Amino acid sequence: MARPVVWVQAGHEGPREPGYANQTGAGSGPFGSEVGFTTRTAAALVSRLQSAGVDARRTPGKVAPWGATGATFISIHHDSAGGQAAVGHAVTSGGGENYYHAEGDGTASPTPYADSAPHRSATRVSVSVQRASNALAVRVAASLGRVHTSANGANGPFGGVVPANGNRRMMHFYGYYRTNATARILVECGAPGVDDGFLAKTNLVAKSLADAIVTDLRARSLLP
Repeated sequence: MARPVVWVQAGHEGPREPGYANQTGAGSGPFGSEVGFTTRTAAALVSRLQSAGVDARRTPGKVAPWGATGATFISIHHDSAGGQAAVGHAVTSGGGENYYHAEGDGTASPTPYADSAPHRSATRVSVSVQRASNALAVRVAASLGRVHTSANGANGPFGGVVPANGNRRMMHFYGYYRTNATARILVECGAPGVDDGFLAKTNLVAKSLADAIVTDLRARSLLP
């Protein structure tokens, strides 16, 4: 059996995606910036997945290679709108990727603004991709929720899986439209400030994500 490919994106890591270059991430958290958290967690997640027999590969903010196939795409972040941990996933309703003013400023829109910077071509989110993405999001939310506790330094709320018509930044994230992976999710692992103690535990966060991804791959008969 070929090893399943999982793409792990450290949110906001440079080089960043055209049309979103101004979205550098939060300047807060236990490491002083969101990128400080996402890069550490992505590296730990890749290591754990590889140890489990997964062909885990890193990608920066600019998804590379464009249109790559695989079992899973996961983008790691913190500091979601509303200040909570939550899990978003690719959906078919509500249009495609988000547009912003210039290179990522202002409110997310399903259609371009007059001053939106050019985007790279988009891949497609099908019904089957939405179904697989939702199933993975449910597993990740369950696993992350078990460790997102005050005992582990998390003092903010945990939102679970975002509904299809919820947080547009998470449900129509551009990364879903730059890959052809079967399941595509984005994880806001916590809120900086109230969850700093938890976010500092990058190995614990990575383990919870890896456990859910491995469970999902086994449920899909992609991993022994």
